[in-house]
Amino acid sequence: MKRFQFTLMMALVAVMTASAATFTGKVVDEAGLPAPFANVVLLNAGDSAFVAGTTTGDDGTFSITGNAGKPIVKVSYLGYKTQMIEAAGTDLGTIVLEPEATQLGEVVIKGERPEFKLTGEGLKTDVENTLLSKVGTAKAVLQNLPGVQQTKDGLEVFGKGAPLIYINGRKMQDKTELEQISSEDIKSVELITNPGAKYDATVNAVILIKTKRPQGEGFSFNSQASYYLSKGPDLALGTNWNYRHKGLDVFGSVWYNDDRYIQND
Repeated sequence: MKRFQFTLMMALVAVMTASAATFTGKVVDEAGLPAPFANVVLLNAGDSAFVAGTTTGDDGTFSITGNAGKPIVKVSYLGYKTQMIEAAGTDLGTIVLEPEATQLGEVVIKGERPEFKLTGEGLKTDVENTLLSKVGTAKAVLQNLPGVQQTKDGLEVFGKGAPLIYINGRKMQDKTELEQISSEDIKSVELITNPGAKYDATVNAVILIKTKRPQGEGFSFNSQASYYLSKGPDLALGTNWNYRHKGLDVFGSVWYNDDRYIQND
């Protein structure tokens, strides 16, 4: 009986070892230069479910462990087309990215790539005058951060789950707030993957958003409106406001969202 149990244990170890694999590769731009801080995600080939995620190093290389077989490798990098690759083997070689220029009529939107600075707690980047300031909303800015992905349940940080989000030092109460803030109004974003004692022990990741404030005292506001079709017509109306007077600086917003879902029988 002991011999049988030992044999069974060894067989289980062998199966578990065989079911995991480490995939490696290098991500470069069209000029062959390394693409640092690119997001690399393993997706299940069957249902595209998230398996694991990582970011490339300064030299563009990555190493990520997931299920053996032929998973889908998703590579995303701001300003470039997202690559979806079926992993035929564990060595993915060099992945060359293709530039993606967004055109509005005759205007081509361009900008400098954001520089991500590693900190003791995570990473930080300035958004002003970079491609991140052109993506549309605060939500889109966070979706383009290294180590962050959009899921059906919301934003998640690789290996950390849903982050706690602060806007100008105020804890975000509703995720729709991210859709109300224009990316052009954001000054900087910081991703904290190692929260210190000042945060609750259950918090695994924090995102700090700092916006640009209107200069001078008084009341100011800007309004936004959007209409789009998904599974039904969605109408969104919002107003951001700011009041500044003798050191008092209050920022807020009001948002209305009419999300209609149409089901085809």
